[in-house]
Amino acid sequence: MEGSCYPATGNLLVGRAINLTATSTCGLHGPEHYCIVSHLQESDKCFACNSQHPYDPYNHKNSHRVKNVIQLKDSNEDLTWWQSVNGVCEGVSIRLNLEAEFHFTHLIMKFKTFRPAAMLIERSADFGRSWRPYRYFAYNCSKMFPRVPSHTLHHINDVICEERYSDIEPSTEGEVIYKVLDPAIHVKDPYSLEIQELLRITNLRINFTKLHTLGDNLLDRRSDVLQKYYYSLYELVVRGSCFCYGHASECAPVPGVDARDNALFTPWFMSHVPVWEPLVIAYEDDCERIVQETMITVMFSFCAVIGQIHGRCVCKHNTEGLNCEHCRDLHNDLPWSPAEADNPHTCRACDCDPVGSMKGGVCDSHTDQDMSMIAGQCRCKLNVKGTRCDYCKEGYYGLSQNDPQGCQPCNCDPRGIIMLGAPCDQISGDCSCKRYITGRYCNQCLPEYWGLSNDLAGCRACDCDFGGAYSNRCMVENGQCDCRRNLIGRQCSDVQPEYFCAPLDYYKYEAEDTPDVKSVHRERSQGHMVTWTGPGFAQVKDGAGLVFTIDNIPYAMDYDIMIRYEPEVQYASLPPVLLVFHALYYYCKTRDCLCVTHRYVQMPSPFCFEPSNRYVVAIRLQRHGVSQRHLTAFILVDSVMTTLHERELKCQCDPQGSLSAECDRVGGQCRCKPNVIGRRCDQCAPHTYGFGPYGCTGEWALASFSQSSHLYLIDII
Repeated sequence: MEGSCYPATGNLLVGRAINLTATSTCGLHGPEHYCIVSHLQESDKCFACNSQHPYDPYNHKNSHRVKNVIQLKDSNEDLTWWQSVNGVCEGVSIRLNLEAEFHFTHLIMKFKTFRPAAMLIERSADFGRSWRPYRYFAYNCSKMFPRVPSHTLHHINDVICEERYSDIEPSTEGEVIYKVLDPAIHVKDPYSLEIQELLRITNLRINFTKLHTLGDNLLDRRSDVLQKYYYSLYELVVRGSCFCYGHASECAPVPGVDARDNALFTPWFMSHVPVWEPLVIAYEDDCERIVQETMITVMFSFCAVIGQIHGRCVCKHNTEGLNCEHCRDLHNDLPWSPAEADNPHTCRACDCDPVGSMKGGVCDSHTDQDMSMIAGQCRCKLNVKGTRCDYCKEGYYGLSQNDPQGCQPCNCDPRGIIMLGAPCDQISGDCSCKRYITGRYCNQCLPEYWGLSNDLAGCRACDCDFGGAYSNRCMVENGQCDCRRNLIGRQCSDVQPEYFCAPLDYYKYEAEDTPDVKSVHRERSQGHMVTWTGPGFAQVKDGAGLVFTIDNIPYAMDYDIMIRYEPEVQYASLPPVLLVFHALYYYCKTRDCLCVTHRYVQMPSPFCFEPSNRYVVAIRLQRHGVSQRHLTAFILVDSVMTTLHERELKCQCDPQGSLSAECDRVGGQCRCKPNVIGRRCDQCAPHTYGFGPYGCTGEWALASFSQSSHLYLIDII
């Protein structure tokens, strides 16, 4: 069975004397006498056994310890042997304990006295925890081992009893030979698991169960009669090799094992080499070659034990272990298997990403459902997954070799991420945010959104009131918009009590309040729409005009100027009136028409008015293709106003003319007492008088305008 992947065999006892023990040895506690059957007719027939000290050819040549059976190359086998205590028939055994698993091939025993009448050879493959028999030997198998078959060997692993090595003759130098693989049995596959298990041992035990005697011991049990009956062995050879499952062709010493016994020591070696260190030299020829090439002190470390079979395999095929019993780290992609004649079953490198795998790319060495192991399966770091451990688990990112857990947690806010798919990018770690959410961790609402939650959109729109808030941005916690002064509510859409929202035409300049103009008052009647502001209109003839002074601008901005008017006559055929607008300070003029069918006109372009400045606006109306019968028509100008405001204004309701201090939310109209008018309820209605705590008194008078007068009623805003 030697070959490129099977180490050479040798005597496993060499170098292991300290591991060889016997349960019975003569003279261990003092000299004991014994006699030799073949010497009974001679004068020197009895001798002394004193094994208190190891054998020494000069000082302790009568020592017969069990280590004497290990015969070295230059030893004299006729001078050394092992011998048991006289008369002990049963319970005597020799045991070899190995430091590793070995292949055991055969055993040779050469006895000094009779071979045993009965014995058996046992093996252990688990360092002595359990034992199994190899072979039984007896001169009468049916009597000594009645339950053991004594037929011819049929199968290679049959356990039988054999009689040919147990005869009483010869009385000395008789041999017992046992071969694990009997040549008579054809072995189809010497590399099979069955054969490997048969050869594999960690311990070997030889049990001697019965002595051959001449029968006198049955009648006389005196010590001088028993002195000639004992077990005595010249030589024991246990042939084998280190057990490597076919994955090694040589072996090295097992770390930590002391094999100095049976070494070839000299005083010179002992004085020059303070530390003994056995190395792998299987044959003496190799040792002699090294002696020629190496310093003598180094040679000793190589040749301390000639011919020793070491127990640590020098593994091939990407295997490792004392006996190459498993694959090397990072080479478990295929399950480990013993080598075969035509297939070395080389362990294949794990196909694992070294960045995401444990121990740089380790995979399971075998399949074990209880341990959730599958041969070849990569062992990923804690936060890594994939058949190759090459990408992060969901919720993790940044695969890194320096990270003991492989990847970092995304730390995404669960309220802000899209639940479908990975929560974050596996490279950058950026979280996958919902529509209205932003931030690396999806923990912030977009501008103009608030209320991060588990809702589908993630955040809600601020929806700040366009006029009531400074912008459409709000507090992310509660959605509160940034309100202008005197505005309240989350969206800034409510007005504080006693305040109002100024309308676009808040800044009005009533034409009828202009000095030296004729006012036309209008009376309010229930059920009719009010189309004017203030008491009524200013009556303006063709060719005449009005001058307005503007000095209360709150903020610098562009203002639109509108004129609200009403023709005094109702004829559709009335031609338009040409409006000439002149704004002092700007030094610009513009023209427009007051059409009969309209009620207001807006200047074509806005004007930039600034605070603290005084502006004068002049309006002049001139005839434009007017027939003779309309020459007496007038235009009634109502007011000039600007579209603006930046904040809510206080109601300022007149305490005498108002029912309360509150006003309309939009426009600021106070709730007036009877016959009181004005936004602030601070004027008596036309044809009434006596403004006071109870309002105004008087009767409503209806004013009529003759169509024959052909006047224009114009309200300018």
